[in-house]
Order: sequence, then C-alpha cells, then structure tokens
Amino acid sequence: MENLIETIEKFLAYSDEKLEELHQKNQSLKVEDSHED
Repeated sequence: MENLIETIEKFLAYSDEKLEELHQKNQSLKVEDSHED
C-alpha cells in the first residue's frame, strides 16, 4: 500500500511538470499569434 501512494505521488508530480510545460508552450504560441495581427 505504501508503494502505491509513493507511485501516485510521483505520477502527480510528473503530471504537474508536464502541465506547466504545456502551459508555457501555450503562452509562447499565443504570443507568436498576437504578433501576426
């Protein structure tokens, strides 16, 4: 059981990192888009 909790915590930390990465990519895409106007 202890192992499962550890795995979930690692997974959540990994997901948070990925979300942050995606968010930053999104922001830079939006910035590029606004330059085209």
